[in-house]
Amino acid sequence: MKGRTKVTLVMLLMAGAFIYLIFIGIKEGSMFYFEVAEYNAKLPSIATERVRVNGSVVWNTVNYDTKLRRLTFTMKDTKGPEKLQIEYMGAPPDLVEQEGVTVVAEGSYRSTDNVFVSSKLLIKCPSKYERKEGGKV
Repeated sequence: MKGRTKVTLVMLLMAGAFIYLIFIGIKEGSMFYFEVAEYNAKLPSIATERVRVNGSVVWNTVNYDTKLRRLTFTMKDTKGPEKLQIEYMGAPPDLVEQEGVTVVAEGSYRSTDNVFVSSKLLIKCPSKYERKEGGKV
């Protein structure tokens, strides 16, 4: 009986640990997704939460400091005039300086200087590619 009790106890502990890891993974992996206008409307109540914000890069605002490895730019709502200042530490994604490129920034808001601090930047690829006028495909 003792051997069977030990096995049962070990199985229960393993099942509990497995359920805990699943719960933590779901909690860490799930976060709110907003457009710039939606996010700005919900500030400051969600300032400390990690979220994803979607918008397009205002191309003439892109600045990369090579010494600090800090990328800053302004993100504009895809459907309106709302804007959000973004800061990202790390190498800039390849297409970030193209005019009108759509970006998803993952991070949280730093209210001391009104900047969204992104830990991850995802560049959305255009849905269709067109050849240039007079060019070859």
